[in-house]
Amino acid sequence: MKVLLGKMGLVMWLLFCIGCHAPKMHVFYSGLDKAQWVELTKKLDREGFTYLPNSHLGGTEYRHPTLVYFPSDLTTEFVEKLTVVVKSLGFERLDVNVFNRHKHFYSKGNLGLYFPIQNKQTAFPNLLYSADCDYADSRLTLLASGRWRAFSRDISPYIEGKWQYHAPYLTLIYAGTHGEFQQVYEAQQHQVITLQGPKKATTYQVLGHNSYPLALFNCNLQIIFAE
Repeated sequence: MKVLLGKMGLVMWLLFCIGCHAPKMHVFYSGLDKAQWVELTKKLDREGFTYLPNSHLGGTEYRHPTLVYFPSDLTTEFVEKLTVVVKSLGFERLDVNVFNRHKHFYSKGNLGLYFPIQNKQTAFPNLLYSADCDYADSRLTLLASGRWRAFSRDISPYIEGKWQYHAPYLTLIYAGTHGEFQQVYEAQQHQVITLQGPKKATTYQVLGHNSYPLALFNCNLQIIFAE
């Protein structure tokens, strides 16, 4: 009986210790766009992180993605793996603060990962319109799956390809009868005058040559924000 209890106690201790090494991370994702959030969840799952999504606007005081932790809950390996994941989303770095920074408190076994809300102002939208074109204008939809679709009067029903985004550069990839090629755009923030007055806008300016057989790749892309 003593041996059995000893074994059961050992199992419980091992389970407790495993829990100690796998803290639960509360992810405040409001600063991410849909595509970034999908990419983040895939990578967190692949790396074996235990996490809970939280849509609360909790990242307003942070300039960079920030991990808030309880002392002794963090390992170097954990931080290094999470830093790689965060940087893959286009962020410069991951800040790590002790548990009581900015009045955010966590009990043992819990962490908080906050993405800065201001990132949402510069993140690309899921709908863009071609600009400065010699051909019919198109509208471009960026799907969370990593695919894009373009619609215009000259396209029936649409064309599509793959996209990648590493701030401030957007890359569109297309494979057609002329083979596979890609166009790179750089985001430029500015204002435009509309019927409702000046509005914030982002133009993704073509960086490559503008003589592609795909007319869309010879245009800039633009979004005007209504806020």
